[in-house]
Amino acid sequence: MQSLKLKSGEFLSPEIFTLEGFEDLEISTQIMIRDALNRGLEVEVLDRKNHFLRLKNSNGLVQYVKEASKTALDSYMSFLVMENKTISKIVLFESGLEVPAGDSFADADAALVFWQKNANRKMVVKPVTTNFGIGITILIPHASEEDVKKAIKIAFNHSESIIVEEFAEGNEYRFLVIGDETVAVCNRIPANVTGDGKHTIEQLVSIKNEDKRRGVGHVTPLEKIQLGDTELDVLQQSGFTKESVPSENQKVYLRKNSNISTGGDSIDVTDLAHPYYKDLAVKAAASVGAKICGVDIILQDLETKGEYRILELNFNPVLYIHNYPYEGKNRDVGNKILDLLGF
Repeated sequence: MQSLKLKSGEFLSPEIFTLEGFEDLEISTQIMIRDALNRGLEVEVLDRKNHFLRLKNSNGLVQYVKEASKTALDSYMSFLVMENKTISKIVLFESGLEVPAGDSFADADAALVFWQKNANRKMVVKPVTTNFGIGITILIPHASEEDVKKAIKIAFNHSESIIVEEFAEGNEYRFLVIGDETVAVCNRIPANVTGDGKHTIEQLVSIKNEDKRRGVGHVTPLEKIQLGDTELDVLQQSGFTKESVPSENQKVYLRKNSNISTGGDSIDVTDLAHPYYKDLAVKAAASVGAKICGVDIILQDLETKGEYRILELNFNPVLYIHNYPYEGKNRDVGNKILDLLGF
């Protein structure tokens, strides 16, 4: 067990995203350690591999924190409800919130039949329990049955049940709710490169990956863009190969999902978000009793009240996309969790 406490006058700058001596830890945990130490708290690293901390102040208050956003503020049942996409959709719908139309399936044949009835629509196939966009496939209208079966198989590889639902058109945003407030909003852009008329896509990926903020394994604010089978398939569907040379300012996407964990860009848009959507996120978190929650909402225009769909609730939302976005302000969300914990 490792115990840490800053000496009087010491301060760890939040401008430096990597915390010296803790480079192996998930970066959200690094944020929590830094913010806690800067408050004069004692930080004990109880289980380094599992990012498990114990925080203490001089008044005897003790709080346990795992992976930066798992705390005593949220019940185990809230975790379970948010983790299960089927149940969270039911709860959200019953709370008067809009969710994508679809259903869950424990049988691959039944899932295929459901897709066949909706084959003319853009659809999403995903595991009932998933994080970081793992196991999710987006199907174009009139996709081949072979592609659909492949998508269903991939989803079942990650969960005993899967969801097949409509693809909600628009831009997807992560709303971070802490307590009864939306404290940050992030637009996550799928892994991409911008052409310069000179370099191939493979070269552009390499150049973009030189950014010191990009690494592997969630220990830096952004993940390196990969050129694996998934990325090459996405390029092929857009008429590109990794040897293609995009024209100047042409944006080329290498992923369909917008997860930062697969090389996406995080854009802070907190100040642009209409209060209507911020309130919806708070209501969504409250519907499952969550105090710390990442609410993923898809909508057409962030600045104007309009149609939306709540895609899912995340019980262990990462902090780093809000503190260290690819573009935008540091929203200091670690300190907001510490406030809520009573420090």
